[in-house]
Amino acid sequence: MKIPYILSFFVLSLSAACRNDDANKQQVMLKDYNIIIAPDLSNRINTHLYPKPIHDTVLIREVISHSDELLKLHNRSSGQLDVYKLDFINRGILNTSSFDPKRMTIDFNRFSNNQLDRVSYIRKGLKSDVKAFSNEVNRVYDYALKNQSGADVWNYFNETIKSSLVDVSPKRINGDSKIIVDKKNTNVLLLLTDGYIESTNKGRGYRLGSELVTKIRKDYNASGKRDLAAFIQSDSTYAINRTDFNLKDVNIFIAELVDRSLDPSGAAKEQPTDFQIIKVIWEKWLKDSGCANVKVIQAVNTKEQFYQEFKQFLKTL
Repeated sequence: MKIPYILSFFVLSLSAACRNDDANKQQVMLKDYNIIIAPDLSNRINTHLYPKPIHDTVLIREVISHSDELLKLHNRSSGQLDVYKLDFINRGILNTSSFDPKRMTIDFNRFSNNQLDRVSYIRKGLKSDVKAFSNEVNRVYDYALKNQSGADVWNYFNETIKSSLVDVSPKRINGDSKIIVDKKNTNVLLLLTDGYIESTNKGRGYRLGSELVTKIRKDYNASGKRDLAAFIQSDSTYAINRTDFNLKDVNIFIAELVDRSLDPSGAAKEQPTDFQIIKVIWEKWLKDSGCANVKVIQAVNTKEQFYQEFKQFLKTL
């Protein structure tokens, strides 16, 4: 056998051996969360118009104040690089005010090269940063309440959100004779909204208002059908247009939908309810746009319930 053939055979054999060796190792995937909190600051935050049990600002503080606990999700014990930040659906607010995005960010990623500093920060600095975050969010809501503007949620998903996302490609961070360790970021959007989509684009497929909800309810009840989701999904005129931007790298938790078809005691005035209709449309829209993980919940009665719902969503990712 000629030498070149011998060398080629050796290289191929070595490559195959390495692949088999990797296949026999335990593979572990570690996750860091990039958590984006995006509140709909339209007139839904006016509690006189749309009262709800818990104010957004209380719910936001509940999440960030548990950031140290969420670091331990999926049995993580060290090296977590989670980031929490407030994002603006309408970023014009930033251009017309004096808000500091850094004050509305909890960033464990900045300690990627110094774990001792990270531990010290969790013990001594995190609490004050949570307070600063909450105070700045309170200022944002006070400003938005006095300076009403719409929230173009469709365009937020189609364009604005891009700059808040991080690369989710796994990276090899460690390996030895028995284990392979990869690490990846997981983008999570926590969207606080009432579920109604009021886009500046007046065309069909960009808005979800009371008129469309009422029409769907009337059409469904007249149809004699028994499967609401199948009925809505079968008619393209009810759908929100999928985004041009693929949302495959985003996991979306939508909260605080206030069902306007309920009376003050919580009883449904009409069937199906607004929430039942809106939930189907949102889920179809976002999944059609590429998002694999979507959860939609109504307004909750306690901040503890809200936190547990969000924590459980993170556990599924």
